Amino acid sequence: MKKTIAAALTFFALTTGVTMAQGVYSRPYGNRLPQAQGPRYNNDQAQDEYKIDRIDAIVNLSRRQEKQLRKIENSYDQMVANPRMTQEGYRQLMLRKRQDVLAVLTSSQRDRLFAAQQNNRPYNNRAPFGRRG
Repeated sequence: MKKTIAAALTFFALTTGVTMAQGVYSRPYGNRLPQAQGPRYNNDQAQDEYKIDRIDAIVNLSRRQEKQLRKIENSYDQMVANPRMTQEGYRQLMLRKRQDVLAVLTSSQRDRLFAAQQNNRPYNNRAPFGRRG
């Protein structure tokens, strides 16, 4: 009886240790979770919609322009999901995204957007370089 209990406890201890050790290897490569599985996925979609709605409120987008902006947002979200993205690569990707978004707008819409961005900056003419100037 003692041998059976000892064998069962040994078997239990060995199988538990093996299953705990296997958990490390099932994680995806890199520090970030894939975009669709992460908890930020829905939040990211909501932020994209909020950005498009803000641009629409400022410049009056047509339905075609809204669709193009959504398509741009989705394509760049997929590119940013790469876990091996460097800081410089991310910066250049966001610069290209900004250029693509501005290419969708007409010249008068771009002017309205730039004017709205200039009005939202704090200390527009008073202190351009901060407190100490």
